[in-house]
Amino acid sequence: MRGLLILRHAQSTWNAEGRWQGHADPPLSPLGEHQAQMAARRLSTEDAFDLVVSSDLIRATRTAALIATGLGLEVPHAIEPGLREYDVGAWSGFTRDQIEERWPGDLSRFTEGQLDSPSGGESRAAFDVRVAEAGRAVASLARASGFDRVLIVSHGGVVRSLARGAGLAELRTGHLAGYWGSFEEGGLLPSEAVDLLDGDDDGSYLSL
Repeated sequence: MRGLLILRHAQSTWNAEGRWQGHADPPLSPLGEHQAQMAARRLSTEDAFDLVVSSDLIRATRTAALIATGLGLEVPHAIEPGLREYDVGAWSGFTRDQIEERWPGDLSRFTEGQLDSPSGGESRAAFDVRVAEAGRAVASLARASGFDRVLIVSHGGVVRSLARGAGLAELRTGHLAGYWGSFEEGGLLPSEAVDLLDGDDDGSYLSL
């Protein structure tokens, strides 16, 4: 049963500028606001969600709120800080070109998995542990409260981490893309890729 939908947030102002975010907290851009409203329209033919969950960063909470409003949902909105994006440390606020200038070669090594963390950032192992623990917390909340349909709005790195944990290939994660899946005692289990914008994105998925 497709009782779970995990999505990346809509475009933020820093996404629009190509700046890496991590734990930084810029708001949605005007395009991002429109994307979230469009996502709600795309979900209007699906069964209603009875729980909305997001990370505590505004680009995720605002996206979740806009989707819930667009769907006419009056359901709990739980905040789970463990679903924050990867902490990119000193790279936060910089563009790819600026990162390359200051830390030559590190960006390529990081994206290829040869570098464990950005300068001052979170290790890959610690990130995956954090995300898995947050997923178990959300699954426990849903099961204990009797919720059957859960919408989660988080971040690209989080979506890919959950996919890795489920043994899925990591896919491009544009805005409002992610996975349908299920939740069990062991956590969140993505299974079926979804892109509510049908690939009509601006390429800013390249910045975390």
